[in-house]
Amino acid sequence: MAMDKTAARSYVYAKSCAVLSRSFIGENARVLFSARSLSDLWSLVFKSEIPAVPQVLLTKKLQSEAASRFVKEFRSLLSNYSEPDPLLVKLIQSFEYENFKTVTGALCYGETKLPELTDISPFGFIKYGKWPSLKEMTEETEFSWYNTVPEPQKLHEQDFKLDSQYLKTLWLQVKKSSSECRSDLMKLIGTKIQIDNAVWALRLRIYYKMTDEEILSHLVYEDESKGEKDFFVREAVNVLSFEPDDYEQWRKWKYRELLNPHEDGVVWTVDSRWISNAFKVSYAGSARKLFHKHPFTECPLVCLYILKRQELDNICMAAEGLRLNVNPETEEKNG
Repeated sequence: MAMDKTAARSYVYAKSCAVLSRSFIGENARVLFSARSLSDLWSLVFKSEIPAVPQVLLTKKLQSEAASRFVKEFRSLLSNYSEPDPLLVKLIQSFEYENFKTVTGALCYGETKLPELTDISPFGFIKYGKWPSLKEMTEETEFSWYNTVPEPQKLHEQDFKLDSQYLKTLWLQVKKSSSECRSDLMKLIGTKIQIDNAVWALRLRIYYKMTDEEILSHLVYEDESKGEKDFFVREAVNVLSFEPDDYEQWRKWKYRELLNPHEDGVVWTVDSRWISNAFKVSYAGSARKLFHKHPFTECPLVCLYILKRQELDNICMAAEGLRLNVNPETEEKNG
């Protein structure tokens, strides 16, 4: 039953604390990677009967069930508000963006049946009942620009446009959040966007040998002018000014604590995966600290979403590692 904003925030904060206490995050995440089989992982995560399906299907089932449970839990918390904060709604709508990528991919490759999707109702906006008409599904929604099925070679480009749109709309809602917690949320989520862009820029340079100009065209920008001083790309531009193997340059970086270790006399090259993994730990730690700082604002639910989303990623990663028979320690390290 929906409550007024003050009562809802108090109740949701208490419920969120309980959810957080039983989650596989932080040190508890290691338990996920200790599972020796998909059946063990299922029992650990769901405490329910294991489906009698082949291993490949069990992996998919486990991942989809984990996503559905996360969304259902978050929807339940949002249902306590008569009007949930737009920022919280935008967070859960990240699954609508993923659903839409699944739909467009299915249409692109000629599938005739609507694929399995994550139910975020009542917070979704795509008209799935209009399948397979992409135009009718997206009409009068924020995806109305995406009304024709792309060619397979253009699908990745369209997915990137969706990612960019989501981050821009999310950021707009962050900037409109409660004054009490706005600066902290802007720092938390803004840093995430900047580091993700920086890591992607490094990968494009190191693995794809792109020029700086090419790299900049593949990044997400806050502003359509796409200038190098854009808030989203600030750190990407910064890291592109460093030579990949010059530690003396990198040690002056604002986020040098994220760098892979350096030893005197040993050849060193910046490791984008190391930066990504180190930031993942840092980001979760920051979210946990911020969770309790502004208890009666939207902040705890934003932080809970971040932490539970990371839990979901770890569950999916552990399941995929078991399916591929990857060493669990390696899988956890490379996450």
